[in-house]
Amino acid sequence: MFRQIAWCFLSAFLLLSVSAKSYSDASYSWYTFNIPPFGSESGTGIGYVLAAAYIDAGFESSIVMVNVERWYREMLDSNNTLFCATGSWKLPNTDHRVYSNSIINTVDYGVAVRPELYKILSENGKTRVTSIIDVIKATQSGKELLMLAGRPIFAEMGELIAQGKLERGTHITAMTASEGPVSMMKMADAGNRGVESVLMFPEEFVVFEKTHPHHSLEYLTLSEGVSFAPIRASCPNTVEGRKIIAAINTLLDDGLREKAFKLFVDALPNITEIQQQAQLNQQCIDQSDCIDPLVGTSNRLPID
Repeated sequence: MFRQIAWCFLSAFLLLSVSAKSYSDASYSWYTFNIPPFGSESGTGIGYVLAAAYIDAGFESSIVMVNVERWYREMLDSNNTLFCATGSWKLPNTDHRVYSNSIINTVDYGVAVRPELYKILSENGKTRVTSIIDVIKATQSGKELLMLAGRPIFAEMGELIAQGKLERGTHITAMTASEGPVSMMKMADAGNRGVESVLMFPEEFVVFEKTHPHHSLEYLTLSEGVSFAPIRASCPNTVEGRKIIAAINTLLDDGLREKAFKLFVDALPNITEIQQQAQLNQQCIDQSDCIDPLVGTSNRLPID
């Protein structure tokens, strides 16, 4: 009897030791953005769904919610081999990291504006499309255009914003906020912060509407928003990292990509043009010709 009890205690001890070692020895964490609908303080979002799938596949580790500035800084740090990103844009100068095949393709930026500016830019509601140039010009009245610090802005739109920052009298501010553009839209909606417009992705406007159903803001599509960038998982370019990414590619082909895309489409505004653009952007995955606009081009990351 004593031997049986001793063996049970020993077996339990060994099991706990192995379990603790396998978790504590994990050489990475799963990073996900703290921006709804990809991540939130409540632990929900597309990033958490992806992380759960990776963990179920055997790559168990902690999930860390990070802001865009931290993600960008650590992605560029070749000495940082401590994290994988559940979903990430492919950045230049990141040969020290390895990326998965495309998961979903983003729909490009739009802008949330206060009622007075909406009347001007939409011609009293006749159109839901405006130009980032006109949004920037409107800031010369003293009101601000807010954008999220550290987040890439692709192609022509990024160049126009960079130029706009240099123009006399414009007010374009890049900032970090606890809920990303959702926090910025709260500031614009308040009406007393000097904020008249916010650059954000269309799905973020939906998140804001759900928590502030009586808001005063209007959403406009930007005419320069013709580009998009695939979201991919990313790990350090190590033996372990390459193994993880290979497994993730298999998961994506086995249905995870479709699951993530459905969550993304469900999070978009119920605006025909945006829904159609999302479907069109996703087609390049099947055709294996998705383009990463930040790699191998002159596009810059306007952070400041």
